[in-house]
Amino acid sequence: MTSDGITDADWDRVHALAVDIVNCSAAGDDSGETRARESLMAVLDELGETYGPKPSLLATRADYVQSPADRQRLLHIAYSAAEQLADSKNCELIAHSLTAFYLEEIVDLDEGVMWLAVWRNALGITPTASDLQELARLEALLLRGPRTEGRE
Repeated sequence: MTSDGITDADWDRVHALAVDIVNCSAAGDDSGETRARESLMAVLDELGETYGPKPSLLATRADYVQSPADRQRLLHIAYSAAEQLADSKNCELIAHSLTAFYLEEIVDLDEGVMWLAVWRNALGITPTASDLQELARLEALLLRGPRTEGRE
């Protein structure tokens, strides 16, 4: 079961479609990727009706929407929902997503700094080696600052 109460059987459906999207994308199968993305959104809609606005469902939807504005909105709603549920696991995962969103996708350094601090705090005192590697990568992005076209 997810930390916000989605059963393993239901979450396995989400996971399988997410894997399909990645596999189709890697294979250059645009029509397959579109079908898998549409199927994923339909499953997320269905699970949203069953479970309500759960953080894991909202954050997963954010991962697969095309619009950065929609992604930002969904991630913030998901984080708020995780906070309301005292769902520390989803708070951690969504804070990471928000950090990456602000540092990599729209390059808002002020928001990136804030969400990096939130994520670092959510990791606690024993982050995994993978988390430490990702933290270093995101901090390097932050230190590098905004990039402009034509500059490496």
